[in-house]
Amino acid sequence: MWLSLLLFACVCGLLGEGLEVLRLRAAGIALPAIGLRLTLVAAYAALGAGLFLVAALFGASRRLKVAAALFAVAVFVPWANFELLPAAGSFKSIFGSFAVAALSAAAGWVAASLPRASAAGCALLALAVNAGGGAAAPVADDGARATGKPNVLVILIDTLRADHLGVYGYQRPTSPRIDQLAREGVVFDRAVAQATWTKPSVASLFTGRYVHRHGVIRSRDTLAADLPTLASTLDAAGYRTAGFSANPWITPEFRFSRGFDHYESGRAIGPQLTNLYRTIRRGERFLKKAGVSLPIANAVFRWGGRGNTGNAERDEQLTDAVVSWLGTVGEAQPFFAYVHLIGPHDPYDPPKEFADAFARSSAPAPSLPPPRVQTVFERAEPMEAAARERMIDQYDAAIAHSDSLVGRILDQLERLSLADDTLVIVTSDHGEEFYEHGNWRHGNQLYDEVVRVPLIVVEPGRPAGRRQDPAMLVDVLPTVLGLVDLTDDATLAGVDGRALFPAPDATDQPTFSEHWWFLGGTYVARAAERKGLKLQSTQDETGGRERDELYDLRDDPAERRDLLEQGQAPAEDVAALRALLADFAGDDAPASGGEELGEMDPETIERLRRLGYLGDGK
Repeated sequence: MWLSLLLFACVCGLLGEGLEVLRLRAAGIALPAIGLRLTLVAAYAALGAGLFLVAALFGASRRLKVAAALFAVAVFVPWANFELLPAAGSFKSIFGSFAVAALSAAAGWVAASLPRASAAGCALLALAVNAGGGAAAPVADDGARATGKPNVLVILIDTLRADHLGVYGYQRPTSPRIDQLAREGVVFDRAVAQATWTKPSVASLFTGRYVHRHGVIRSRDTLAADLPTLASTLDAAGYRTAGFSANPWITPEFRFSRGFDHYESGRAIGPQLTNLYRTIRRGERFLKKAGVSLPIANAVFRWGGRGNTGNAERDEQLTDAVVSWLGTVGEAQPFFAYVHLIGPHDPYDPPKEFADAFARSSAPAPSLPPPRVQTVFERAEPMEAAARERMIDQYDAAIAHSDSLVGRILDQLERLSLADDTLVIVTSDHGEEFYEHGNWRHGNQLYDEVVRVPLIVVEPGRPAGRRQDPAMLVDVLPTVLGLVDLTDDATLAGVDGRALFPAPDATDQPTFSEHWWFLGGTYVARAAERKGLKLQSTQDETGGRERDELYDLRDDPAERRDLLEQGQAPAEDVAALRALLADFAGDDAPASGGEELGEMDPETIERLRRLGYLGDGK
């Protein structure tokens, strides 16, 4: 019996892993890492062994056939539910699951009647899919859409300065695919992020609310459970929703997965592509509802994931996940997908071919700048000019790599005949500082190198062009809802942004940004801009310091000349901007973003530390 159990487990391991890899390769996904493949073999072998022991209860003459039937059911029923059947719980899903279970059990029973041939077939399958190339991704049919509403794809590239893209005038070839996309859509020349770092900024994009109103301000803050988001609104309207995040802030731990049917993030992006991982996670959620918390998936895939990989590799995995998911959407219902790439974030780690293409010298390229300071009242340590230049080379190369991944996603839309029915938005959560104002990275200053972000909107059928009226990240939610005709009073209640279409150019529209920092007191910086004049106001309660700055972005886009400091500020305009800031601040009390976060897993904590977060008072 024990020899039979061992042989059966080996066959199950090879078959399970082979089918998983075959499915991924057929969807156009790169061959999974060897660690993940070996984990799949081991996990499916363990499953087979357990089922063989259960089947032993049916007697020695039938145990192999029963075990094979049970294993086939365990493999093919989840596959059918994830790939073919409608949402769990519906009549079609239940009936389909029973049908697949019956057919797969019969197939397993028959295969066990030919054990040697079946074992050889499993071994050949595993060998072929692990050594061979993948087929092209499936192509969706051209049938009419059931709802008539467009798909929505929002691609956010973390830490992407607008002025480092060709479409915004940059001379280096960092963004050929984004530039091409921009020629097909509407480019907003001035788009402003509401915050200086990822979590509050994306919360503003998701909710359409200013930072002090959604309350996601500190590291421990979570998105409020009752706050409507773009995903939850589209989900309620019948959209199939999916989120993909390479940034460890934008994860289920902080409730950013609310409203998404499918969400992939964190360190397990590679394993999350597999049906086994998804099946175990679904079981975990079922147990959690019963009050039992068992992190089985993380335990099973402990050695199969890639741990805290670099930004570039993480983005590659994420793009694989996006490409795979798009191959499953079909035509039955429109989809909303949010894709969050992290490549340009420090440490700047582009693939070698991109780094080489942007290197202006053979000097070593630092991937990390000196430590940043936390207030505008201080200055960080400078770098030598050559080292700074090489670091910017790395940053530009990382942008180019992200651009290539955007191209892969757009190519998949074309391949699946979805591009002509998909609204595409490309933007960023914030930019990056390279000592323009005495600081590095991002996170606390409201100068344009941090808060000016790209915003490109491509709607099929809408003429391409450029808009000079200011836009903000809070405008994304009402803009999308307007373009998909979901603009009733309930969906827009409490939203601070405005729909950018079909609104005419409104060049006097103000924009706002803010930054909060808490360490023994309150440090808050706010900025308001209208008609090219930008007022920054900073109050440091801990240090007892205040500063106001005024810049005319029309003549001084680099914000080098503080008109207040030079005594050249037009009094009427200053008064108007201060009134705007006072109205924006309201009662000066940030909203609560929900209960504070509990324990994060160690890998997430380490990932955030490597990205320069935690321990900085946020």
